[in-house]
Amino acid sequence: MNAYDSISDIKNNPELRGLSPIFIVINRLQEWHTNCISLIELEFFKEVIMKKMFFIISVFIILTLTAQEYTLDQLIEIGLEKSYDIQQENAAYKNYKSSLRSSWLGLLPTASITASTINSESSDMERVWENSAGFTLSKNLSLNESSYYNIWTSILSARNSGLSLEGMRKEIAFYVFSQYLHILEAQKNLEIQFDNLELQQRIYDQVQVQYTSGEKALLDLKQSEISLIDYEIAVNEAENSLIQQRQDLFTYLNISDERYDFIEPEFDISEEEFDYQENYTLLQKRNSIKSSKISLFQQKVDFLPSLTFGFTYNNTSTSDEIDDFSAYDDYYTISLTASFDIFDLLEKRESYVRSRRKLEIEELDLENREQELRSELSNLINDMKTLRRSRDLYLNKLNLAEETLSMAQEQFRLGIISLLDLDRTKIEYQNAQLSYNNRYYELIRKQEEINKTLSRPI
Repeated sequence: MNAYDSISDIKNNPELRGLSPIFIVINRLQEWHTNCISLIELEFFKEVIMKKMFFIISVFIILTLTAQEYTLDQLIEIGLEKSYDIQQENAAYKNYKSSLRSSWLGLLPTASITASTINSESSDMERVWENSAGFTLSKNLSLNESSYYNIWTSILSARNSGLSLEGMRKEIAFYVFSQYLHILEAQKNLEIQFDNLELQQRIYDQVQVQYTSGEKALLDLKQSEISLIDYEIAVNEAENSLIQQRQDLFTYLNISDERYDFIEPEFDISEEEFDYQENYTLLQKRNSIKSSKISLFQQKVDFLPSLTFGFTYNNTSTSDEIDDFSAYDDYYTISLTASFDIFDLLEKRESYVRSRRKLEIEELDLENREQELRSELSNLINDMKTLRRSRDLYLNKLNLAEETLSMAQEQFRLGIISLLDLDRTKIEYQNAQLSYNNRYYELIRKQEEINKTLSRPI
């Protein structure tokens, strides 16, 4: 028997539900006291009670020490750690950073060291060895140097990859957060539906007694039985919903469900209005437009004559002794060349026109996405206002139901109303709790959806 089974057993017992562990122990002792009186001799009673008490206390200590819980932060970290999408985005980000470093390295000049030894036949028909060594340093700089453009575009690509990685992290965090809320809501719904079923069972039992005594008609009994079946269905569906919600979350996290309880953190519901701001998607599109403009500028410069400045430095030796540095001779060359390809202009023009059209489409796409974001944010803000209003109304309804229940309990104590009326009042109060819980968790989920939409911290 594990902690989860024991808790389920206690929860399924109407007499023990809602009691603290100490009172549960006392309740069990009272039951065993009655059984011992009827089954064993009086002289063994003390020994049996002591053994039972020792067993219960031991089990209670074990359950207390081994009880574990799931927290929201813990499950989000697991989701971020085990996500394949995060690993893929992280690898892409590292590749873009590597490409950026390669672009910077492209500015370095070309340097090479050569050494050779050649065996050849001389004029007097003898085989001789000739040794040579050298060092060369060269660099060409052109008016439309591609290395500069590669650096600019690589910087923008790395930024977009970083934004994509952060956006994926927010997507995963929001999904785990949303599923966590669904589980919390399902847990509370199951508890309330279970309480409603217990109350409806008591109502049905009372109606059955009243029907037997002639105080209630057969129609009342059948209606009460139908209500009892409805609440049994509600409990079954609530339990199934909780199982499915947990299974969906742990399947997504790719870990096993250890059946621990979910701890509800303190949620901060903002009452302030959300201001518009560009999210990661818009920032990525703006970076893409900047990259396209850089490429377009590069193609525009291609229409100009090609100017190239070159510098080459050589230091070589043809001495047989390679380590004889006095035999090395150095020289350098400087060049400036200009060229203009006449027949290539038409192809460059077509390429430029295609790039121009692509840039215009990207700018239109940015405008459309910005309008969509503003419209989406407006709808989400309206949903938030509606949920806030619904939450406040359901809270008022819950407070009224609580006051009504308090008055009904007092009237029942004075004998003004029956137990049947009191139990019905309790059911109305618990149904008000269900409605309030639904709006409360939906409001929290909607708030974090807005944060995700605007790429804010979740």
